Amino acid sequence: MKKILCKIGDFFETLFAMIVALIFGVCVVFLLPLDYIKYKRSLYYKTEHKKYKLYAASGVNFEIYNEIIKNDLPIKFICNPDDDSLEHGWFVYNNTLIIPNVFSFEYNPETKKWNYCCEVVEEDDTEKRIIMSLEEYIEIEVQEANELAGDTICDKAIVLIDANCIENAEFAKSENKFLIYDDNREEVLKKFCNNN
Repeated sequence: MKKILCKIGDFFETLFAMIVALIFGVCVVFLLPLDYIKYKRSLYYKTEHKKYKLYAASGVNFEIYNEIIKNDLPIKFICNPDDDSLEHGWFVYNNTLIIPNVFSFEYNPETKKWNYCCEVVEEDDTEKRIIMSLEEYIEIEVQEANELAGDTICDKAIVLIDANCIENAEFAKSENKFLIYDDNREEVLKKFCNNN
């Protein structure tokens, strides 16, 4: 009986591995060509003429770069000298670093500060942990951008963030270190350029 149960367990383990491999293969076969076509038709490719890299059209910087070109915004993209891919560069406008962000922020009423947080899953419990304050996060990003660029490309920064990634988005709009967008990131970027 024990041998039969082991063989059944091995069968299901093999079946599961095959299903995972099949799903991965389908993703590669269908999603990679779609990403390649999206890249080749993009304003980024038409402007920069850079060779395609795997899943180059799926990052947030790719989307923002195309929105900037489409709307003829005066925001510059500065490449990282160590890695010229789009995901490792910086958006700068009038010495202000624009930080596209996908992490969450929470307001702490005791300290009256916004904090960069991440969710940590430990066993059956999920909790948010504060990593650093908004000010520390911005200071680190500005310092890193200037160091990696080898020049002072910015002296201040603003976090471009989806309203879904921030607790109490309406209250957060009063924080001048956030550029918060709901559905239309392009309009928020246009307004930022016009006001600065």
